[in-house]
Amino acid sequence: MRAVPALLACALAVAPVVGCGDLDANTEQFPGTILYQDPMGAFEFRLLQPPWIPPFVLTYQDLRLTFSVVPPPDATVTADPNILLAQALYSLQFSQVTGDPVAAMAEVKGSLPGGSSTATGTVDTATGTAGVEMTWQEEEDVFHRDAFLAGKATPTFRLHFTAQKEISDDPMVAQMINSFHAK
Repeated sequence: MRAVPALLACALAVAPVVGCGDLDANTEQFPGTILYQDPMGAFEFRLLQPPWIPPFVLTYQDLRLTFSVVPPPDATVTADPNILLAQALYSLQFSQVTGDPVAAMAEVKGSLPGGSSTATGTVDTATGTAGVEMTWQEEEDVFHRDAFLAGKATPTFRLHFTAQKEISDDPMVAQMINSFHAK
């Protein structure tokens, strides 16, 4: 009978080491995230999944947009992107835009309603992609944060985040921007 308690003690001593799989929060740059790679090979980034659902691509004529959302617990089960985006706690839309990051941001900023107050800043990602970002509030419970990023010899990408709460300093959004890599 002594072998059973000894075996149990050994199992309990080893369990904390084995329990977390391959994640190592001390050496992994973005622990707990998955890598999403654009099917066309244009970019990649890391996201927490869950709560984010895997990105999906919508194509309309020559326009190609990649979306991801964090649905609320009581979300309607649907494949309709309009309903998904309307209910989302957070949403992210990737698109290619014209011009360098500063020019692309200026174009979007110029299209906002006159009363929109924006805050701007620079962004440098962990992968060497650089750019600018801006935040603004559209309505009482609609907040935006956009990052305009371009790698060397790559197009400019717009990462357009929308949330039902203030996201200018949201660490989950910052991590997603920081992990972006234009290829």
